[in-house]
Amino acid sequence: MANLDVLSMPDRDVLSERTGELGLVPYWIERDVIENPASRSRAVPFCWKWRDMYPLLESAAVTVPVEEAYRRTLLFVNPGLRPKPWMTTTIYGGYSWYNPGEAPEVHRHQPSASRFVLSGDGGFTTVEGEKCRMLRGDLVITPNGTWHNHGNDGKEPVIWIDVLDLPVVELLHNSWKMDYEYFEPAASGKNPVKRPAQSIDKPADYSAKVYGTGGIKAKSIAHIRGQGHGSPMYVYRWKDTLTALDRLREFPADPCNGIAVEYVNPLTGGPVLPTLSYEVNLFRPGEQPDFQRKTASTVFCAIQGRGVTQMDGATISWEQNDVFVIPSWTWYRHINIDPKQEVMLYAVSDEPTLEKLELLVHQRRTSDGTVIDLIG
Repeated sequence: MANLDVLSMPDRDVLSERTGELGLVPYWIERDVIENPASRSRAVPFCWKWRDMYPLLESAAVTVPVEEAYRRTLLFVNPGLRPKPWMTTTIYGGYSWYNPGEAPEVHRHQPSASRFVLSGDGGFTTVEGEKCRMLRGDLVITPNGTWHNHGNDGKEPVIWIDVLDLPVVELLHNSWKMDYEYFEPAASGKNPVKRPAQSIDKPADYSAKVYGTGGIKAKSIAHIRGQGHGSPMYVYRWKDTLTALDRLREFPADPCNGIAVEYVNPLTGGPVLPTLSYEVNLFRPGEQPDFQRKTASTVFCAIQGRGVTQMDGATISWEQNDVFVIPSWTWYRHINIDPKQEVMLYAVSDEPTLEKLELLVHQRRTSDGTVIDLIG
């Protein structure tokens, strides 16, 4: 065996060349990339300003036919993750615009997805036979494998935020092939017929009628929908979210998240999707939350009000309809800078993914600098 203490540089060069030929790489060469987070591509804090995005969407609405684009969507690209169109290493999304009368073809895919409405009152997503009409603030989910189609049968454009767990699905080399081969039984009961849209076989407001009363579970209805993944409640109404927030006003706020509510699977109490959690945070004027950090990444959208998110060494300002991202393990806190109006933030996080892998760590930092472990 060679004496490693006296191994010459030419010998090392030969070693490196030979390992490369065999599909290997010396650890001592790659150590910094492996051990030092600063050497890796990672998401950075970033804000997509609505005032900049809206004119681009408006232009796309008249220059890009939905038949050509299928989705008239501007994707969020985190500067730290280019060229991938990812918001974080686990979350993908964009602003989508549908003109009146537009209705792309029914489809399904492996990534789980959601839509959160910013404007318009005629939008809908039909999921497994339930037509979920969508108003501002409504959340519609399409768990992986569910057949769904979008559209706008109103008189004004509809805009919503799409969020998917596509980066996770791609990392696991799962199928990202879009499936458009949707069939329904023929009226004669013989061979199935391919259709561009689903027939509606659920009553209006099915999700609310079956799952809208907390603490009570319907026993006479089957709860497996689609492939049985995620919540069987496909639409969560903003009016119900506001009611839930209002009921919590008499209780102490969370020291980091203000008055906070999470959308949950009514059968399990867990997150609505296996990989992503959804919540709304309300901050009163003048509140000074504590800093927090998580190993999870979070995407926020300002639904009401304006404010700033302070981080160690950086500050992001935001207002209504702006979307911004806080990467994992970043100390941050939200501040409501409007002296008269409450702030409400819609938030999507990859916490469920990290919980399943037992990698979730959550810490709070008090005003005197004390760090408190909240989980992990």
